[in-house]
Amino acid sequence: MATVQSLKKKLQTIRSTTKLTRAMKTASTVKYSKLSSIYSEYEKFADEYLCLYESYGREFNSAIACTNPDAPCCYVVITSNKGMCGAFNTEILSFFTELYKEGIVVSCGKKATEYFEKKSVAVEKSFVFDDIPGYDQVKELFGYIRTLMEEGKISSVKTVYPEYINMIKQTPVCKELFAAEEKAADSEAPIFVPDRETVIKSLAEKIFLSVLYKRVLETALGAQASTLTAMRSAYDTACEYSAKLETEMNRKRQSQVTADVIEISSEFSMKGDI
Repeated sequence: MATVQSLKKKLQTIRSTTKLTRAMKTASTVKYSKLSSIYSEYEKFADEYLCLYESYGREFNSAIACTNPDAPCCYVVITSNKGMCGAFNTEILSFFTELYKEGIVVSCGKKATEYFEKKSVAVEKSFVFDDIPGYDQVKELFGYIRTLMEEGKISSVKTVYPEYINMIKQTPVCKELFAAEEKAADSEAPIFVPDRETVIKSLAEKIFLSVLYKRVLETALGAQASTLTAMRSAYDTACEYSAKLETEMNRKRQSQVTADVIEISSEFSMKGDI
């Protein structure tokens, strides 16, 4: 049976855990709020590019030339850098493991790199982004992908990442980077200045980069949402356990005081009888 002293030690440990989880919850809240704001604003910008892509997808695809159609596919697997976000990374990597048969792998995020090293999966190159990914960081990734395609090492690119549904739900998906279901163009075709080919070429990189950056942002946002959810749960559990320990410790103390009173009372009673 636990003594008051042992319960006191446990309570001190739980209180330290409570402070830590509270601090981590606060940090996650700040990062999630900032990422949510960035993603919300960028999504509007990316959607405008997507409308262009849906109208002229084939032309934009041809601007990023595939020099070797028989080359393998390139899988860009995007995870977070850290753990403490529940099953977030595990779900993405398990999804990719079931999906992957052959091809070139590019890992983004420390968790993906660690996983591939452990599973002895050959990785062409690894990228690490900040918790709040910068546009230039993703631009470097896109430049590398484009070089692989121009050199004939890959024929297509598939991104494996967690599609952000809401704070609670992120679904692992595999989506082509250079693919679009082309819709019919408007009856009033736009005027291309100086000419159609020049405009398509200049916009192609911006469009594909915007799609890739949005997916990286989704991953970062999902990771922070999962971390925040996990820290909230850990903090609530620590608070609940702390309250239970305090109650148990108070009962032990009260029981001990009662026992002491009874013992003293018995001693006085015995003396009175003598």
